[in-house]
Amino acid sequence: MRTLLLENMTWPDVRQALSDGFRCVIIPVASIEQHGYHLPLITDSVLGENAAVELVKRLGDALVAPVIRPGLSPHHMAMPGTLTLRPETLRMLAEDYIDCYIRHGFEKIVILAAHGGNSEICTRIVEDMREKYPSVAFADAQDLPTLEELRETEIHFDLPSGANGGHADDRETSEMLAIRPEYVRMERAVPGFTQPLTPDLLGRFFREGVGSLTEVGCVGDPCGASAARGAWYISRAAEALADSVRAQFADYSRGV
Repeated sequence: MRTLLLENMTWPDVRQALSDGFRCVIIPVASIEQHGYHLPLITDSVLGENAAVELVKRLGDALVAPVIRPGLSPHHMAMPGTLTLRPETLRMLAEDYIDCYIRHGFEKIVILAAHGGNSEICTRIVEDMREKYPSVAFADAQDLPTLEELRETEIHFDLPSGANGGHADDRETSEMLAIRPEYVRMERAVPGFTQPLTPDLLGRFFREGVGSLTEVGCVGDPCGASAARGAWYISRAAEALADSVRAQFADYSRGV
């Protein structure tokens, strides 16, 4: 079976893949940042790469680029080990990736935001690249649940209110248990901020940092996480991402 990760391929492998019609590349844009007491700094990068692999499986003609990391994480800098880039640095990295892949013959490019702090800049990069490279199809993929979606998962699984707050919570911890359990220290897991997360509180989180909500570093309660639920989260998100990317590529084909 052909590997889906470009960095694990030889250059003749990549040339053959392009010849075989694999002309779409997924670029995950993740982070190196704190994830509470129980998850490692690399969590978003691991989950972002996995989300890209799951997306590729559904698209069928794509490959996964090396994960761009760190990302924009100033709101996590209170916890040691976190790295954050300047926005212009992250933009230049993404643009250089894009330029290289276009020069090599890729015709469809997905920018996959795998960390909330990267969401806005990834959208702007896609908008700008559509103007710069009109002959290339771009898609803006956000592997980031909304507040409404987080609440829906709590109801669906009968989880305690606040279990899914979006950071080192039940969802992220369960996903890590499903794909990289060796990275999870469940014996250290404790609840973080579990009050209802409103838009105002979310704004404070990004403006003043996670420490303004919790000293633990997680927004949610990871204590009941499970690998089986993690697999469900991953599959559900991948289907939504695939639908979004297909729709954006269809709009490009129609000249929308």
